[in-house]
Amino acid sequence: MADTGYPIGGGQLGQMIRDFDWSATSIGALAQWPQSLKSVTQMLLLSPVPIVLLWGEDGVMIYNDAYSEFAGSRHPALLGSKVREGWAEVADFNDNVMRVGLSGQTLAYREQELALQRRGKLEPVWMDLDYSPVLDESDTPAGVIAIVVETTQKVLAQRQLRESERRLRAFVEATSDAVYRMSPDWSELLHLDGGTFLAHANQAMRDWMQVYLHPEDRERVQAAIDQAVATRQPLELEHRVQQADGSIGWVASRAVPLTDEAGAIIEWFGAASDITEQRRTNEHLRLVINELNHRVKNTLAMVQAIAMRTFRAAPDLTVAQEQFAARLVALAQANDLLTGERWAGASLREAIEQAVRPHQHDPARCVLSGVDVRISPKTALAMALAMHELSTNAVKYGAWSNERGQVAIGWSAVGDRLQLEWREQGGPPVAAPERRGFGSRLIERGLAGELGGRVTLYFEPEGLRCTVEAPLAAVAVE
Repeated sequence: MADTGYPIGGGQLGQMIRDFDWSATSIGALAQWPQSLKSVTQMLLLSPVPIVLLWGEDGVMIYNDAYSEFAGSRHPALLGSKVREGWAEVADFNDNVMRVGLSGQTLAYREQELALQRRGKLEPVWMDLDYSPVLDESDTPAGVIAIVVETTQKVLAQRQLRESERRLRAFVEATSDAVYRMSPDWSELLHLDGGTFLAHANQAMRDWMQVYLHPEDRERVQAAIDQAVATRQPLELEHRVQQADGSIGWVASRAVPLTDEAGAIIEWFGAASDITEQRRTNEHLRLVINELNHRVKNTLAMVQAIAMRTFRAAPDLTVAQEQFAARLVALAQANDLLTGERWAGASLREAIEQAVRPHQHDPARCVLSGVDVRISPKTALAMALAMHELSTNAVKYGAWSNERGQVAIGWSAVGDRLQLEWREQGGPPVAAPERRGFGSRLIERGLAGELGGRVTLYFEPEGLRCTVEAPLAAVAVE
């Protein structure tokens, strides 16, 4: 029978993993999986990028929804299959991946070309691939986790773009945005029709580098010129220029040597295209990709920390698994809230409401008050986990453990400080615990560390009270 409590969520693949008969594979029934396998499976299911886990010597495949889209028609047959059989046409490649990964090493490929069976025939595809070993409870590599991002469309688009540029140059060498003529040794600019972005030069100019080139690029451009002159080969490079309006732009420049009947170079003829916007777009794309990688790594690190603390502190494995699952749900819900806001921040009220809602049987027993504040993604995640821990404690031991107790959550922005209070009333009498558990440490230390402020728990007889104070600049966003 499938373990309906694990994994938590995970979309279509989460459900398929719960329903799959894993006892027919070399890794055994789901209920018997080691915690290391469970943890990494839960992590990959929460990831928005295509990830596949190859477990054991056979490389039994466990993956997420994003990877199933990459797998195409092979899904769902790939789930639970051996990687060398599931991707038979690249068995040798994956054999090396398993050998290297299970030896504890990593592999990384960028725009790796492979021939895969698609639409009834082998087709070339290109991918960015990152492989890392996964350690079991004895710190021995037991599997390999792979991040798989297909770049075929990008590579083909780049090739098409290069081909289009070559054809375009062939037709518009004399009519492109900026067309120029240079002396045989490039010591003198003979003529420049600058089009719309460079100042025209209608007479010979010997100081053309000082006039047109960015100072930091002059040495690099000169080196390229020297190489082109020495080899008598076309010059091609990208560099910054001083534009006609005084701003700095980028050009893609190409020049070819023109020779006389004896083969001597008589001049160079070139064309430069304005690529300023293209460079800005590429830089923006690079920043977006870096930000995505940063967020994924931060989420995985947070899940790993929660797992380590939960299972280290709990004396009962079943209880620990339930606590871990509940904390993952709280983290996943906070991520959903941030995703809806495109990770630009979140509403403090919504973050609190979403975290405490699953624990309420009577909404009237939880009162929220305060002017809404936009908080950073980091603050939202930390606040959601803290509210989950406080709510869990209230259900088990505090105000929500009987039929009368109430919780009041209030906050305010006073000057440059954010102040928040969780106050319980009407529950059983409260006494300070002899030992602080992980939940208390997560609230007091974890939340305080994330917010750069102070968090204090007061175990007052009439009910638990938690106060939060943090610099508004550290937690809020515009």
